[in-house]
Amino acid sequence: MFLKMLIKRLLLLEVLYQFCRIVYFLVNYKYFTPLTLPGAYQIFIGSLRFDASTIVYSNALYIAMFILPFNFRHNKTYQLIAKGIFLLSNGIFLLANLVDSAYFPFLLRRTNAAFFLEFKNDTNLLASSGKFIYSYWYISLLIILVLWVLYKSYVLIKMPNREDYTPKKNVLDAILLPFIVVIWLGLARGSFVPSNRPINNSYAGFYITKPNEVNLVINTPFSIMMTWGNIQLPEVHYFSSLQEAALYYQPVQCYHQTDSATGKNVVIIIVESLSREFVGSLNDTTNGYKGYTPFLDSLIGKSLVFNNAYANGRRSIEAIPSVVASIPSTNEAYTLTPYNGNQINSIVSLLKKRGYNSSFFHGAHAGSMGFAAFMKLAGVDNTYSKDEYGNDKDYDGTWGIWDEEFLQFCSNKMNGDKQPFVSVIFTVSSHHPFKIPERYNNTFDKGTLPIHPTIQYTDMALRKFFESASKMPWYNNTVFVITADHAAPYNYYNQYQNVMGYYAIPILFYTPDSTLIGNRNGLIQQSDIFPTLVDYLGINDTIVAFGSSVLNNNENHLLVNDYGGMYQAMYNNLLLQYDGNKVLGVYKFKEDAKLEHNIMGQNPVKEEEILLKLKAFLQQYSTRVRQNKMLP
Repeated sequence: MFLKMLIKRLLLLEVLYQFCRIVYFLVNYKYFTPLTLPGAYQIFIGSLRFDASTIVYSNALYIAMFILPFNFRHNKTYQLIAKGIFLLSNGIFLLANLVDSAYFPFLLRRTNAAFFLEFKNDTNLLASSGKFIYSYWYISLLIILVLWVLYKSYVLIKMPNREDYTPKKNVLDAILLPFIVVIWLGLARGSFVPSNRPINNSYAGFYITKPNEVNLVINTPFSIMMTWGNIQLPEVHYFSSLQEAALYYQPVQCYHQTDSATGKNVVIIIVESLSREFVGSLNDTTNGYKGYTPFLDSLIGKSLVFNNAYANGRRSIEAIPSVVASIPSTNEAYTLTPYNGNQINSIVSLLKKRGYNSSFFHGAHAGSMGFAAFMKLAGVDNTYSKDEYGNDKDYDGTWGIWDEEFLQFCSNKMNGDKQPFVSVIFTVSSHHPFKIPERYNNTFDKGTLPIHPTIQYTDMALRKFFESASKMPWYNNTVFVITADHAAPYNYYNQYQNVMGYYAIPILFYTPDSTLIGNRNGLIQQSDIFPTLVDYLGINDTIVAFGSSVLNNNENHLLVNDYGGMYQAMYNNLLLQYDGNKVLGVYKFKEDAKLEHNIMGQNPVKEEEILLKLKAFLQQYSTRVRQNKMLP
């Protein structure tokens, strides 16, 4: 059967891809050692997923040519054309894998589509190729060997004989056709679970123990295909160098402290779609305003909380890098860019260096949104999902385990961890379609928006989580951070129905020992959480962070987010909107909550100050992300 022939040839490619991966490791082994046997096994398992996706994508035409149940498949010319397609496309991709083995030390990541943009105007490319062949002669020999094996194996895996191919076999091929298409789609997407996103480079983080191992899990053709045509992070040159940009914005931050408080546990809770609008104590409750978070309101009175807190993005996939690693998104979510395999620092990686255990909890499928994969890149030890929860009777039927049950699972798991630990929890229930367990159908206020009952349900789940946690030995020695991944897609009150209100969320720091307490009017964003924790914990270290500590109560603090390709910079009492070329608007956002009065041009000195800070931020971010300079 043609199907048997296809399977053999595709498996041949899997073997050759693994051979290229071994070469990649051996050529660059100093960058990946020590590599443990269990770690190598996990990399191998993950690599099969990425290689399969690459192979079925790149051979889609070839596969289609031989699964169609027609006799022209036996035509010699047809087979010769198919042979050419197979050998040419796969030869190029295998060559790319091997060449990239030598190129890795220059980039410290797999080559992606940006490579072609970088060298599109290089008239000396042919000469450079000649130097490559000379300098890396052993790679050139391996390329010849792999291409020879590809060709010889293709010839040895014979086509079915026309004489042996009865009409019944064509009928069988027709019956199998839809099943083959489904299998192709699952392999191409990297998952057979419809709710999971198609895999991208960041999913490799799920199979690694060190960030740079992502380059062993993925392959070069996959990296190129997944980034081809994607919006690239623009290269900007507002200043002559990073040193000049640092005069206005400096992401490299030194904390010369005593490591005095690093014995405290850290628990970060990211609540799905928790708008500041829903939190009564953060709003003016006069004139009929109604909140939907009674437990958070009670906690806020005992916490350090900020009245002007904002998300850096509008999507869940933008939140975790901002919160955990102080990496906001510009133009596109960081985890979806070609640079998502960069080496980074995070609150997890810093605390791991000090002996902390680490965990990440998300009640959805293990591969959902690539969260667990990014957390692995950020340094987390253990990830827990719907799969680890292991009881589908608590599954909401859409996203994951109900918050009430999953948060109890989180507290119990953390109670089993050795202290100190750092844990990140991401809730799921307050997500469209905004369902709650049937037993609570008549419990919560219907509110004015579909999300209001689910917000109340999650608030109740948080109350029960804290009730359970408060009885555990680790509780009093913990700093809790509660925030949102982003504001909800719906707003009821006018003051939140604008380009600033769309990002308004709560951010609060709670310590049972009351060492963090107060209500402040200064600005805070998700990317400030990491450096603020570094400051509070007294960590003696240097970090790269695109936010800063807010413990000094300094209102002169830059906050940046992206709105549909437009940058918004908040500083002191002004909001400046900038499209990359010109200023579009300036508002006194504290006095003008609805952003009705554009005062652009009225205070040119202040506007220029904010614009310089924003441009410096953009250049620092662009340069460091593009050049993999995310570590100090």
